[in-house]
Amino acid sequence: MNSLSLYLRLFSVVLLCLSSAPLAFAHGDAIPTDPGVAKDHFTLYGQSERYELSLYYPELKPDEDAHLRLFVADYQSNKPIDKASLKVSNADGSALNVEVKEVAPGVYELHTKFPAAKIYNLNIQINHPNGADLIGIQGLQVGKALALAEEAADNTAAGTSMPWLWLLVGVALGALLMSLISRRKRVLTIVLLLLSAWFTMPNTNAVFAHGDEDHGASAAGGSSFGTAVYTPKETQFLFEIFTEAITIGDYQSAATIFGTIIPASEGLGAVVAPQSGRVTKVNVKVGQKVNAGQVLAIMRQSIGTPDQVGIVANNAGLAVQIETAKTRLAAAKREYERLKKIEDIAAGRDVQAAEAAYNAALAELQTLERQAVGANTSANSRTLTLVAPISGVVGAFTLTPGSEVVAGQALLTVTNLNKVYVEAQVFDRDIPLIQMNNDFMVYRSTADHKAVKVRLLSPAQSMNATNQSQRVLFEMDNPQNEFKIGEFVTVKVLNQQRSRQLTVPNSALTEINGRTAVFIKHAPEEYELAYVQTGEDDGTRTLILKGLEESNKIVINGAYEVKMMYLNQ
Repeated sequence: MNSLSLYLRLFSVVLLCLSSAPLAFAHGDAIPTDPGVAKDHFTLYGQSERYELSLYYPELKPDEDAHLRLFVADYQSNKPIDKASLKVSNADGSALNVEVKEVAPGVYELHTKFPAAKIYNLNIQINHPNGADLIGIQGLQVGKALALAEEAADNTAAGTSMPWLWLLVGVALGALLMSLISRRKRVLTIVLLLLSAWFTMPNTNAVFAHGDEDHGASAAGGSSFGTAVYTPKETQFLFEIFTEAITIGDYQSAATIFGTIIPASEGLGAVVAPQSGRVTKVNVKVGQKVNAGQVLAIMRQSIGTPDQVGIVANNAGLAVQIETAKTRLAAAKREYERLKKIEDIAAGRDVQAAEAAYNAALAELQTLERQAVGANTSANSRTLTLVAPISGVVGAFTLTPGSEVVAGQALLTVTNLNKVYVEAQVFDRDIPLIQMNNDFMVYRSTADHKAVKVRLLSPAQSMNATNQSQRVLFEMDNPQNEFKIGEFVTVKVLNQQRSRQLTVPNSALTEINGRTAVFIKHAPEEYELAYVQTGEDDGTRTLILKGLEESNKIVINGAYEVKMMYLNQ
């Protein structure tokens, strides 16, 4: 009984291994073939060290107009190759007239007629500033129907679904037989269950590999199931999905500190009311650009009761002085006119003295009258102009004509963002890196990863009492006004020492299920998800510790779009 049980256990292990073993197929470094995903057209590929071709064509019939679409991309970057001169010919040398028309950057339509229902091999001659090339596209089948691909897909779907139905039937039959067999005949029961599992096990899944590339957990850092992403070439062009072959290059280690954008010394000007009064006119709007010295608003100074009493008393005194000056002027004038009439017998000295007295009285009267006019003007309207202290943009304000303001009240602000400061908080461990000979880069916290080089103004001069970090100031040119006052930024301190490391652009990294990943390009329309282990980054590139190899071609632009296609497939 013990030996029989041992044989049965071994038999069950063999059955389980056979039922769970997948089929694996591999092929060499040949040009990729049609993946069969598209149901409305056939796809052929061709490639060289410069260019990558993807040819879409529908069901073709001999001696009928054929319209094909050819996508031409750069082999390394996947960028569309536009304004290229293409010449298409038959590889066997027979005559084939093909008209080529560019319909979009990198997209060309081919118009021709194929004389016979057979397989054609085409040669594509490319002339472009990137270099001339001749690429072959093999296996264009004239006369093949697309319905065959659909029927094959339907048969595959049916074949993969029926075994599970048989599995359920087998389990039900096994349960029925177990109930019919006596408990003493356990060996027979086990044999029947194993046989039912053998005849009802589902089909195995096939796994395909490209050449010498690793697949599965060793390559992707996780499960090998469902890591491939099919991306049509027209979609790649639409979303600007670009690639790059990663290489080992120079890398600068960097430390990260955080900072805030603050105004520069001449970057923020405040307009303050010099006296209490009322605003009579506002000449600017929020967001308007102004120049230094430009009149922003006009106000009228308010006069209190003590000032009004003083003005009345001053005016009364001036009035008395004016009347006295008029009397003195009239007397001097009469004396001068009298002496003028007897100038022949009068002494010349007396005439000159009378003339001087008359002129002095006239000047005195004119001076008093001007003082009276100025006093009345000041009493009736004391107008003040408010001008821009710097050139820049007017900030938000709530000033309107008729508003009452008090002396010292901030009325308007003018901001100039052409040059700003970055106030960074540096802790003790990073203080040795704050040196004039190091490079400093500032990155925005937003998704556009804007980077600008900044200059260190001086070492820390003060401490933050809250967290005991040191405040370090950097100066940054901001001609496009992209960085705003109060914006949080990241400052990267780049060490001058460089090392040879495997890095990828930060734009290539994405996150799936909480793990960092990239997308590797294997074929013109096939990408694969690969999980990677990352190290530090310098703000633009990140160290790759595990998961990629040199010369892997990865997505560096459009990784988010590929991620969405991966999640939705």
